[in-house]
Amino acid sequence: MCRLLGSVSRTPVTIDEVLADRRDDFFALARKHGDGWGHAWSSGADLRVRREAGSALTSPALGALAAGEPAVAAITHLRWATLGLAVGPDNTHPFTDGTVAFAHNGSVKPPAALDALVAPELAGERRGTTDSERYFLALRSRMREEEPGTALIRTVEAVVASGAVVSSLNALLLTPSHLYAVSSHDPAADADPDYFTLLHRRSGDRVVVTSTGWTDSTGWSAVRNGQMLVVDRSTLQTSVVPVATPVPRDVAAAG
Repeated sequence: MCRLLGSVSRTPVTIDEVLADRRDDFFALARKHGDGWGHAWSSGADLRVRREAGSALTSPALGALAAGEPAVAAITHLRWATLGLAVGPDNTHPFTDGTVAFAHNGSVKPPAALDALVAPELAGERRGTTDSERYFLALRSRMREEEPGTALIRTVEAVVASGAVVSSLNALLLTPSHLYAVSSHDPAADADPDYFTLLHRRSGDRVVVTSTGWTDSTGWSAVRNGQMLVVDRSTLQTSVVPVATPVPRDVAAAG
């Protein structure tokens, strides 16, 4: 499981500028979520992605990127490897097809339960072993016929209906036109009831969405469980649409 950070702004900003005086607090999350980091950023239709399997706390590359690569839209991911999945570049988020970037916080057990949701022609593109990459490939399968926001909603529905054990389908999807933030999780899947909560805020000419753990709630609003926040990159307007949520573990066990 992992930590997520996404931003959209009118003018290019760096990760350090987005985090401001809480920069050290965010990167301190890598003491636990230290099994890889990744960053996807864009200043137009372009998309660049950098990933490493090491800790964000000890990466000179991330330090340079955080201070020196401004962008108008970006997502950052700190990985905590779960389900016994390997630490390595192919299992590190964000995943990308060159036009969109995707990062996930949660787990789907077993990961292979998602294979049925992936189009056969995309199955061979999988490079790692994670449930998260399969989630992305399932999304890409639907994006061939539907616009990204609708495809993401339908993918969440399909995963929930798959019968897999799902702790969380929280995710960020960055496209040329929007940033999407899915809040879909089982609150009982972690001992910390706020672990899977996603927060967002509009500050001046910037919208930021993030996982908990590095900032207090002052000025932030929660993306409620069962919602997807949609941020228009051209206007910074936000909207919320419903998404499916996993069957709680206690209900699944009782059934």
